[in-house]
Amino acid sequence: MESELECILGKRQLQILLQPIVDCQQHVPLGYEALARGPDQSPLHLPSSLFALAKEQGRQHELELLCLDLAMQHFCSQHLPGRLFANLSPSVLLAVGHQPLLALCRQHGLAPASLVLELTEYERIDALPALLIELAALKQAGVAIAIDDLGSGHSGLLLWSALRPEFIKLDIHFTSGLDQDLTKRQFVTTLHDLACQLGCTLISEGVEREAELKALRQIGVRYCQGYLLGRPSKRPTILFDTRRDPAFSPQLSGNRVGKLAQSVPTLTPEMRAEEILALFKQSPQFGCFPVLDSQQRPLGIVRRQSLLARLADRFGYSLYAKAPANKLMDTPILVEANQSLIEVSQHLVDSNSDEMEAWFVICQQGTYVGMGRVRELMRRLTHYKLQVARHANPLTLLPGNVPIQQAMTRAMQRARPFWLAYCDLNHFKPFNDVCGYDRGDQMIKLVARLLRKVFEAQGAFIGHLGGDDFILIGESPQWESLLCEVQQAFRSLRTECYRQQDIERGHIVALDRDGQERTFDLVDLAIGAISWHPECGMTQSQLSEQLTQAKKQAKAAEGHLWYETLRPSCICA
Repeated sequence: MESELECILGKRQLQILLQPIVDCQQHVPLGYEALARGPDQSPLHLPSSLFALAKEQGRQHELELLCLDLAMQHFCSQHLPGRLFANLSPSVLLAVGHQPLLALCRQHGLAPASLVLELTEYERIDALPALLIELAALKQAGVAIAIDDLGSGHSGLLLWSALRPEFIKLDIHFTSGLDQDLTKRQFVTTLHDLACQLGCTLISEGVEREAELKALRQIGVRYCQGYLLGRPSKRPTILFDTRRDPAFSPQLSGNRVGKLAQSVPTLTPEMRAEEILALFKQSPQFGCFPVLDSQQRPLGIVRRQSLLARLADRFGYSLYAKAPANKLMDTPILVEANQSLIEVSQHLVDSNSDEMEAWFVICQQGTYVGMGRVRELMRRLTHYKLQVARHANPLTLLPGNVPIQQAMTRAMQRARPFWLAYCDLNHFKPFNDVCGYDRGDQMIKLVARLLRKVFEAQGAFIGHLGGDDFILIGESPQWESLLCEVQQAFRSLRTECYRQQDIERGHIVALDRDGQERTFDLVDLAIGAISWHPECGMTQSQLSEQLTQAKKQAKAAEGHLWYETLRPSCICA
């Protein structure tokens, strides 16, 4: 076996597979984790055997550096979007230092900002101060840090507190069966909330079933990895379409179900049927009561009609009058207060709860908040959609000025980085004057169609201010390339809106603002974009001013495309 290891190391015979880590809101890869395997027919093919022998032979450092070297080579050769996530033991980092890792980045042309080092939690770290020094140097260079398999090894929360990682990868134990285990769900909810408070991104590993993914998304976990989404492969692809659930579109998720919570009398598990019946008589407006434990966590619900049916049977009162609530209750439909109306309505459909008089239990991190009614949910949802329709642009049916301002407010309140783009048509007025308003409307609808085609799949907000002005708001890491894509698509299709003589000349002749006749180039899509970070410290009004300035820069720039990254110092006066 030693000779087999020597051959693998000497001839660099490791296989590198990449598994996508998926942004389930945008349906794009956040990055790819590199996974090493030995040669196919080798007794050291499995990583467990390979790494165990290398550690036993004192060659762990050599093996892990080779894995990192080959992972960078393979990742860069694929020209994949997002970041490369690569495993590294703390002991290896302490032994070799940060310089060899940065040298590998330079060797392969990988920007340090595109690398995430996953520190395994299986080793006890005895030299924490020295490790912090090495990590600080890597972070200074742009490398991000992740704690891998949180919850499976040594002192996970201690490491989290000390290392201040950018990413936390949750062990597969917490993901497996999450949809069927309330305790696991509570653990994941707590860890997700903690990650949000600390400005850390939580990634859930081992997602293998659609029900697990759905449960994670209901909690709010955005980034996932597992066989459901994509298997390790030399040429990785995303297998599962996370866009199938419309609840996560920013344009639909503004209203939260917690606003529907009603105060309803609650039951203890020991309360008897005759007492519950009396309570129903005192409160005829309620169709059910929740049963809560001593920690105010919901256990079930007792429905009025079910209780009356039991007691009305022959000998029913004798059999059930003294029965406790925990013997009479039904399984409740549980939703979290921070879920959107769209999410909850989909959840109710999936639960076959189609009765307009049905009730559901609203919780905050598993603790009872109140009861919600399906009828009220549908009324609010209908009202919300009518509001959106009322403020929509009549030509494109895209959200207008009011929803755009609301979308900006929500984006800033989430306190996560996002980008904005202002799209405007250069030379549109002379085109509209010469070619007519019908062709002008046709061109505006063309822009709307292209923006929808490129950005709706990314979960971005698309708004129409009016005229030829459009606003985009999103979080996709590939936003720059997407803006280029939509601009190129417009250039290839804009001739559909022109007259044949205009296409042949390559320009139009029209009056300028001074009333002088001159030639104008074909209309082009100008896009000014800015990326925003919570530390920018500006108001929404200042952000709008920055976006308007970006649009002006784009209209004057060569190529009509202009970007700006807002930093803490970039605060409007």
